Amino acid sequence: MISQPAELPIVKFSVMVYQTLLFAYPTKFHYEYGSQMVQVFQDCCLRALRQDGTNGILKLWAITLLDLIQSVISEHAHKEIEMKKEMDPEIIRLAGGALIWGAMTFVIGMFLAFLSTRGANFWAIADILVLFISMPLFVVGLLGLRNRYGEKAGWVGKNILLIGVIVGPLISLLGFFGGANEASWSLIYSGPAVLLAGLTLFGFVALYKRPLPRWNIIPIIAGIGYPASSFFAGSGIPESMSLILIAIQAIALAALGYILKSDVPKETAAPA
Repeated sequence: MISQPAELPIVKFSVMVYQTLLFAYPTKFHYEYGSQMVQVFQDCCLRALRQDGTNGILKLWAITLLDLIQSVISEHAHKEIEMKKEMDPEIIRLAGGALIWGAMTFVIGMFLAFLSTRGANFWAIADILVLFISMPLFVVGLLGLRNRYGEKAGWVGKNILLIGVIVGPLISLLGFFGGANEASWSLIYSGPAVLLAGLTLFGFVALYKRPLPRWNIIPIIAGIGYPASSFFAGSGIPESMSLILIAIQAIALAALGYILKSDVPKETAAPA
């Protein structure tokens, strides 16, 4: 029966995905309103299914995703305004270090994934390094980058970076919980590409706005390697060339982390 959502796979799956997407909101907002939002979304799914079947669910998702992106950006912007009043220089240094360590673990994870395609069995280690170590480090690092240079980069630059930070990890998590199959594996490794594509687009804005104290081209170099190699993966580019691009990208990410660590705002710097 429609009144029992547990018996409707499409509703159950939609609610599960929606619950995962809600983690994109700030923790306090998710804790206070998450359960009510899930209940409202479940009711909307049932109503859409009654009225228009599967097409109704698809239309609901289209509206929901647009609203979700807008409201997530709004809530993070509100939180960001509060945080910037007391921006701790140690947090900025931590974000810079996260980018450096994230670059190291990511390039190692991708190298192990490359070896696994050649007959070795390092998939488990590669997945851990990419999904559970480098991705969280990238999120911390890029949020620090956004907090430090977002205002100078402008609305477009800082929100492109935020969308990448939110959507990339969610794609990887959906792949991880999707089971052991080729489609899920593809989603796991597409997440970093989306996240780093956000950094790349931020980099193009940075070339114009010049928010960094130096080397404003670095965000492009730090972001473009893996998304480009993923996009052109089926066009005959040798995997060794992809690894070279990722290695160059890792060096640029570490350089970006160093810039962030060394550029603590003077007005918030602690006295010696």
